[in-house]
Amino acid sequence: MREFEYFNPGSLEEALSFIQEGKDSVYLIAGGTDIMLELHSKTIEPEVMVNLKNVKELSYIKEEGDFVRIGANTTFTQIEKNEIILKNAKALAQASAKVGSTQIRNLGTIGGNVVTGSACGDSVSALVAMEAMLVIKSAAGTREVKLEEFYYPNPEPRYDGCYINLAGIAKDEILTEIYFRKSNAQEYSAFRKLGKRKALAKSILTVSMRIDFAKDNTVKQAKIALGAVGRHPYSVTTAEDIITGKTLSDEVLESCLDEISDVVFNKIRDRASCPFKKESVKGLAREVFGAITGQKAYEEVR
Repeated sequence: MREFEYFNPGSLEEALSFIQEGKDSVYLIAGGTDIMLELHSKTIEPEVMVNLKNVKELSYIKEEGDFVRIGANTTFTQIEKNEIILKNAKALAQASAKVGSTQIRNLGTIGGNVVTGSACGDSVSALVAMEAMLVIKSAAGTREVKLEEFYYPNPEPRYDGCYINLAGIAKDEILTEIYFRKSNAQEYSAFRKLGKRKALAKSILTVSMRIDFAKDNTVKQAKIALGAVGRHPYSVTTAEDIITGKTLSDEVLESCLDEISDVVFNKIRDRASCPFKKESVKGLAREVFGAITGQKAYEEVR
C-alpha cells in the first residue's frame, strides 16, 4: 500500500472546500468498510484520503413534513433500530440488519453503500423500493437525483444551468442525504436476502417491495426492486403493473412472480448464475409478498 495524505474535516463546509478542485487522486471515506479492501488489493491508490466520519451534521434520521430524511453518515446499526424507519420503511430496516457483521453495521454508512454502488449492496434495493431521492452537494451548489437514476446516464441541468451527466457522483461532490416519502396507514414494505451463509455473506439475490393498498384491498401502488441481478438494483415495472389495481389472489401473484423471473432471465441470460437466480427469485419474492400481507393482517386485527 502506497503512502497517502489524510484529511479529517470537522464540517461539511470544510470538506467541500477541500475537494472542490475535483482531483482524481482524492478519495472520500465514511465508514471505510469497502475502501479498506480496495486499498489492500491495490484496486485504488489514492494520493489523498478524506475521512467524513467526523462530519456529525451528516448523521441523523428525522421526519420532516411528508418525508423521512437520513444523513449520509448514518450507520446501518442506527437505521435498523430506529423507530421512524421501522414505522415508515421496514424494508430498509430489514436490509440494514442484514449488512455484514455487527462490526460492519456499526461502521458502515448508508451513504457509502449508495455511492460505492455495489451490485449486492443490501440497502440500495430497499431504497429503490422506497423511491428514495439523493441530495448531493458541492462547493458550487446542491442537486437532487432519484436513486434509481443515480447509476445511469441522465443529462440534466445542474447548478447554474450547465449540463452534466447525473449518473454517479463527481469528484467535487458529497452525498449528504437520502430521503423518501413517509408511508401511510395502508402501506407496507419488506426485504429478503439470499446469501451463501448467514453471517458476513454478500448477497446472491435481494428482493424489496413497498405496496400501498386501497380501502377495498386492491393494490393502489407497488414498487418491486431487485438487487444482485445486474450491475445495480432496479425496479421491475412490468411486474408492478400486473398487481396494480388488483387484489393479491393466487392467480395474480403467480403471474407477477413469473414476470419477475422472466425479467431476471432477460437481464442476466448470458451468466452462469441465470438458471439459479431465475428460479430462486420467485421463492424470495413470494416470501416478501407473504411478509407484507402478514404485516397488513397484523395491523388489521390490532
